[in-house]
Amino acid sequence: MIILNMYLKKTILVALSLFSLIVFSSSQAETLTFGSSIYEGEVKKGKAHGEGIITFSDETFYKGKFKKNKPHGVGAYTDARENIHEGKWRYGKFKSKIDKKTRLIFKLSAEEGSTNYFEIKGKGVVSTEWFEAELDTQGGYSLTKKGKRDMETKKQAAESSNSSGSSGSSGGSS
Repeated sequence: MIILNMYLKKTILVALSLFSLIVFSSSQAETLTFGSSIYEGEVKKGKAHGEGIITFSDETFYKGKFKKNKPHGVGAYTDARENIHEGKWRYGKFKSKIDKKTRLIFKLSAEEGSTNYFEIKGKGVVSTEWFEAELDTQGGYSLTKKGKRDMETKKQAAESSNSSGSSGSSGGSS
């Protein structure tokens, strides 16, 4: 009888805890509208922050963590073809590796919806950098105009910092 009584008390305690958790978490949820996108979830200082879901005008959606109105943290985006892109999002972007030198970037914005583009890794002095690319007619990837411009800028900056670092004064005094 004592064991049954303790089991009943534990069951009631667990049920009450779950009930209060559900009531508390649902009272924190709010709805925000960004143009044609709708966010439902936790809000901090009037912005999407914490757990939530945003549905875009094309019926695609992201469910997961948010920070300052952007997907940030663990979450999943479901695209128009119902492909799920799941993982760690940073400031509204998710990087999906295609191979060692190519990746697909998903960018989500509450105001603008979803966009995606490719990036390819630089070569030589910019081998640690990534640059915007597009799928070419032969099935490979080539730099976009922006990617070419950014790569040239980075190359020039790297070369000028290398040449200024190696061409110091001779160290002699007169």
